[in-house]
Amino acid sequence: MEILNKQSFLKIAKTLIIVGYSLCLGSIASFIAMNVIAGDNPTMEFLYWQRHFVNPIMNYVTMPSIWLFLFGNIGLFLALKKGKKRKNIVLLVISLLIVINGQFIIIPLAKSVSNSARQQYQTSQIIPSFAKQKSIEDTCGGLNLLFLISYLGVHIATSGNPKDKQIIA
Repeated sequence: MEILNKQSFLKIAKTLIIVGYSLCLGSIASFIAMNVIAGDNPTMEFLYWQRHFVNPIMNYVTMPSIWLFLFGNIGLFLALKKGKKRKNIVLLVISLLIVINGQFIIIPLAKSVSNSARQQYQTSQIIPSFAKQKSIEDTCGGLNLLFLISYLGVHIATSGNPKDKQIIA
């Protein structure tokens, strides 16, 4: 019975990781697409309306996804106490870095950038700090993308040959 519970716990943890990872990657991809559409010299109107899309994505996709991803990795770490401990520690640390960067740097910065975009639009004047804040926000988003790619790389590189593994039903 304990093995069944452990397998169920492991399946739930893996599901949380897959859903969280996918949503994180999807939200980053949507932000990249918006920046590509914006081009090199976006108008104040475009930046204002872009933020109407960014804020809901941050609140309803990015924030929940990074926490799902972290909770899944905590569950995976707890379920697999034995075995590939070093791999699980690395994956847990990467997921923690994603949460720290996303929750405590990107999301507050995104709110500030949105406020600046709103102010620019309302006053029709360029706010000098806007471009710098937006650049930092994009760089931190790129860092989370790098963390996600690193996570996938570590997972793939340390998984070994799937034919050698016993399939857990």
